[in-house]
Amino acid sequence: MAISGGPQRFSGQRMLLILLGIVCLGLVAGALYFQEVMGQAPCPLCIVQRYLFLLIALVAFVGASFSSARANRGAAFVALLIALVGVGVAARLVYVQGHPAASCGIDVMQLWTDAIPLAQWMPTLFQATGMCGDAYDPILGLGMAQWSLTAFVVIAVAVAIGWWNARRRPRRSMFR
Repeated sequence: MAISGGPQRFSGQRMLLILLGIVCLGLVAGALYFQEVMGQAPCPLCIVQRYLFLLIALVAFVGASFSSARANRGAAFVALLIALVGVGVAARLVYVQGHPAASCGIDVMQLWTDAIPLAQWMPTLFQATGMCGDAYDPILGLGMAQWSLTAFVVIAVAVAIGWWNARRRPRRSMFR
């Protein structure tokens, strides 16, 4: 796409948003791989985390579609808030897996996650079929819940740094 005869320039914030969306889609694709190929059934908290990763990707792609720096920063801020919710959900799952007596409540939580229309339309992606206390073999020393927590923390930190740096840059006046 061209603007004023030249190629469209993507700001660093827009590139970060595009990369963020791609990473989040990749994380959900990885979760599907572990579900379908490795037989790791997702629990209700896993499904909530999938929704959050997809919501971050959606916000990131929509935000990157705007050329306005203000819209890019707004999208980054919303993505940061969603990532912080993800940190809380993933931390709860790590806690539940570390304390098997605690449960995410397969009965109540699963009824809620499975009642969302997307769970009916795409059950492979959005229906909970496992228990939160189920622990699978670690990958490079960490369980899936710990990897998810790490991903949300890294996303939150990266977006916060990008948002802060974009906020600190001097704005060009429209009269220059």
